[in-house]
Amino acid sequence: MPRLQLFELEDQPWFPKVLRRGVTDFLAYVWSLSDDRYSEFVKRLKGAMAEMGETQLLDMASGSAGPVPKLLEMLESQEGYQATALLTDLYPEISAFEKAKAANPGRIDYVTTPVDATAVPATYKGFRIMCNSFHHLPPDMARKVLADAVAQRRGIAIMELVERRGPAIAMTAAALINVPLTTPFIRPIRADRLALTYLMPLIPIAAAFDGVVSCLRTYSVEEMRELTHGLSDDYIWEIDRLTNPGNPFGLMMLIGRPATPSKA
Repeated sequence: MPRLQLFELEDQPWFPKVLRRGVTDFLAYVWSLSDDRYSEFVKRLKGAMAEMGETQLLDMASGSAGPVPKLLEMLESQEGYQATALLTDLYPEISAFEKAKAANPGRIDYVTTPVDATAVPATYKGFRIMCNSFHHLPPDMARKVLADAVAQRRGIAIMELVERRGPAIAMTAAALINVPLTTPFIRPIRADRLALTYLMPLIPIAAAFDGVVSCLRTYSVEEMRELTHGLSDDYIWEIDRLTNPGNPFGLMMLIGRPATPSKA
């Protein structure tokens, strides 16, 4: 099916912060549960980081930090590669960032001021990564994100856990059921999250709506290749849909790095 540039509730400035936090907390919890889907991506990410001598991830459009803590854990446990992460966002969610930092002392820090992924200040170093957020961007902005990394000769990794396929769409729509099932296990327990899940189920509805729309907005392998076309003759791009035998859902990935890394 064609990619559709629809809108997600989470993107809207009027969307209540308490609902946005409820959705992102649910997603962060779900993304922390499984290692299988990340395994091959982590292997390739480590290879690209090692080639550039990078030990820090610069997480852009972090939201609630999403899979980043899991990726750091797997880089060390699976690949024997110790790394840290710096969380950034155009609309930083400080409470979520602080929670991620407290849970990962010495490994995660964050920026409190807005950071635009299409024009990242050169003072922020590290291997850039976007987890489950690239699909929010229309093609012109998505290309600017990649072009900015190329212009500053930074590595960049894009990871999407949703895709434009029937099983993924069904899985995200199931948030209507999965949010109520997982809410008791999300910490810290919050009264507003409980009320907006069980008494007035706005969080499950928002999570399901945005999940389905996310699938319809995700770039395919071919479309991501088009976005990189002509950006640089001196960049290595790995673009793939990763699967594993125990999971029918694909992980869409793009990893780019200079073929001849700068010595700076």
